[in-house]
Amino acid sequence: MKRSLTLVLVMMLVLSLALTACGPKAPAEPAEPGEPAAAEPKLLRFTIGAEPPALDQQIATDTYAIMLGNHLYEGLVRVADNGKVTPGMAEKWEISEDGLTYTFHLRDAKWSDGKPVTANDFEYAIKRLLNPATASEYAFQGYYILNGEEYNTGKITDPSQIGIKALDEKTLEIKLKVPTGYFLALTNFISLFPVRQDFVEAQGTAYAAEADKILYNGPYILKEWKHEEGLVLEKNPEYWNKDAVKIDKVEIAIVTDSNTAMSMYEAGDLDFVALPKDRVEEFDKAGKANFYYDGAEFYFQFNVKGRNKEVGKLTGNANFRKAFGYAIDRQGYVDAVLKNGSDAATRYVLPLLAGANDLFAKEYPLEFYPKNADPAKAKEYLDKALAELNMTVDQIPAIEFLTDDSDSARISAEAIQDMLAKNAGIKLDIKQVPFKQRLELMNKKDYDLVFAGWGPDYDDPMTYLDLWVIGGGHNNTNWEDKTYTDLINFCKSAPDVKERADKMFEAEKYLLENGPIVPVYFRRRAWTHVDGLTGLIRNFIGSDPDFVFADITR
Repeated sequence: MKRSLTLVLVMMLVLSLALTACGPKAPAEPAEPGEPAAAEPKLLRFTIGAEPPALDQQIATDTYAIMLGNHLYEGLVRVADNGKVTPGMAEKWEISEDGLTYTFHLRDAKWSDGKPVTANDFEYAIKRLLNPATASEYAFQGYYILNGEEYNTGKITDPSQIGIKALDEKTLEIKLKVPTGYFLALTNFISLFPVRQDFVEAQGTAYAAEADKILYNGPYILKEWKHEEGLVLEKNPEYWNKDAVKIDKVEIAIVTDSNTAMSMYEAGDLDFVALPKDRVEEFDKAGKANFYYDGAEFYFQFNVKGRNKEVGKLTGNANFRKAFGYAIDRQGYVDAVLKNGSDAATRYVLPLLAGANDLFAKEYPLEFYPKNADPAKAKEYLDKALAELNMTVDQIPAIEFLTDDSDSARISAEAIQDMLAKNAGIKLDIKQVPFKQRLELMNKKDYDLVFAGWGPDYDDPMTYLDLWVIGGGHNNTNWEDKTYTDLINFCKSAPDVKERADKMFEAEKYLLENGPIVPVYFRRRAWTHVDGLTGLIRNFIGSDPDFVFADITR
């Protein structure tokens, strides 16, 4: 896909403005004789790849909003990089012997306007998440709570029946449907973060759309939000643990081109950056490359009805989808296209996730798809699909392949396009759109095929498996399978740990045989940072990066 000259000139202008905005600052005025020099505010600078579509706690769904939310807001707990649950807004809690009742005791904490954070703010937030009128894609994160699903799906209409109640200003009680070992860690997720009813209702639809339309109870406040350009965060003076926060100001530029971001880093205008694939080897040899698994899995996601009936006949056929699975050279893709040490995804559940007693992938090994392409298998499944549909190869319409508009997304899409044409004779038409628009098209189910990704919200295979149930908030594939949904519902209520794990494995295999997704790779990221940056956490669960307790010296 060729860029127009006008677009190139605009990008050059944006880059020059970005470099100017992030460039060296004028030195501070010298202190008067006999006065101690004022300490320079500590500044952290990095980029994200797209505008965050929403910062509303109960509406946000994307990785950028989750990362920002981790720094602007705080839930009942925080989860450290070692997976340990630490106190957040709750300074302590008790869990009943049957594992069904959680009682949280809130600390003295304030919103950014100086008013106290109360148990009512959590009760209101979670009931808002579950309110059908909110139409939250993440409402299912509240289904662990007693009557949460029933209220969200309209089976009951009285929100007082939901198992969450502020016993007083500082005490919150949550009752679950069934014991859920990871529920405590889940309260660190943005959807369960508090909001204050009076402020939200006063803002109406404008809530969280601008920096001054948000209340903050986390380590930072959003001082400036220039849409599609960048965001500026400043340390929150009202945060209860502000003395542990070392970084005073954070400048986040929105840059879609990885090479542009790299140029900014090398010019001294960023403090850490993702390494473009053609620079990884260079930095690795110099001992300056860092690698980590960010928890994201990328997969083909099919709209089983397509944008029209002609395409929908094919995308709705399980054998046609499996032809894609065998046509992709996963290992070649991660080696030649990504070049960052990512792993070929031969299964769906992320191998890093916990099982009953060990990692789930160790307890239940699986290689459903091969690492390398198998053109013979791809043709076998394509022929099966065509026979079932009474079609011939020359009758296959072009499949629209939706992806982001970044440089890396274009390179990725073209590589996949070539593999499908070479190994299966399937033609893809690439459609590149901005990140926000891609999400909108997916939610409207206005696509044929999209290269999508998912990162875990908590350390359990369910964080991947429950995406595809009937009526799931993120199931925008038109795939509705009662057998699969029943398997997942059983897993969510099974009291026996081993039986639950067995059924989750059964669900994973069923999904790969019949479902609307084909896994491609588990992402590993390469990055580098300036000397003097410490305490920055790169996570495979939750916020990435996490700079709450980072520090920097220049």
